[in-house]
Amino acid sequence: MVTQATKIPATLQVMRYDARRGTFKVIVGDPANVPREILAQRAAEAMRARSFICHTTDDQDDALLGADEICFIPTADRCEIVSIHTNGWRRHHGDHRRSLVEILNDLAAAVARGTLSFLDDEELATVTAEGREIFACTIDGSASLAQARAAVARVLNDLDVDSDARRRLELCVSEATTNMVVHGGGEGTMRLRLVDDRLRAIVADRGPGLNFLNWTEEAGGAGQPSMGYGYKIILDNLERVYLHTGAEGTTLVLDRTI
Repeated sequence: MVTQATKIPATLQVMRYDARRGTFKVIVGDPANVPREILAQRAAEAMRARSFICHTTDDQDDALLGADEICFIPTADRCEIVSIHTNGWRRHHGDHRRSLVEILNDLAAAVARGTLSFLDDEELATVTAEGREIFACTIDGSASLAQARAAVARVLNDLDVDSDARRRLELCVSEATTNMVVHGGGEGTMRLRLVDDRLRAIVADRGPGLNFLNWTEEAGGAGQPSMGYGYKIILDNLERVYLHTGAEGTTLVLDRTI
C-alpha cells in the first residue's frame, strides 16, 4: 500500500513549444520522457484556435502524459504547456477551499491573462538587468526581512507613489520575501529597479526551487504552504509577475506601474 509519506511529490512542469522551429524547451521541472508528438499536436490546436485549452486525464492521450491536467497557452509563435501532476496528493491546510489542481491551474490562467511569465535562464538575465537599480539588500532572517520591508516603504514614499499602488506593492514584496525566508533556504536578495514608469522588485533565493510538497503537507506538519494565498495575492495585485525556478533557487520579479 502506498502511504502519503512514500508518494511521489506533486509536480508542476512548464514546457515551451516553438512553432517556427518545432522544438520544445523545459522551463520548469525536469526533462520528461513524454510523447512530444501529442504535445505538438495539442499545442498546434491551441495556436490555431488562439485560445487557452485545458485537457484532463479523462482523455487517454493525456493519461499517457502522466498528468492530471495539461494547459496549452498560445502566443503569436509559441505555446506554453503547463503540466499539472498531483500524484494523488490533496490539499490539507492553508487554502482549504481550493484543491491542489485548482491552485496550480491559477498559475496557468495567469499566464493566459499575461500576468505571469515563466522565464528560462536567458530571459531571467534580461528581465533582471532592465532599468536602473535604486536599492539592494541581503535577506537572511527576520531582522533583515523587517529592514527590507521598511526600505521598500521609504523608496515608495520618496517616489511619491499613490497610496493604492504603495499598499499593493508593499503587500506583494512582503509576501515574496517572507516566502523566500521560510521556503527558500532562509537567505536571498531583494532588489528594486526603475524600468520606465514601473517599479520592479526582484526577490531571489538560493533554495532548492519550488517544492510542491509544501502545498500538500498535512495539518500539524513542520512546513508551511509555499504558494496558495501568497502567490494569489501577488498575482491579483500586480500587473506583471515573472517566475524562474530550479535546483539553484527561485527568482520572482514583481512589476507595477507607479
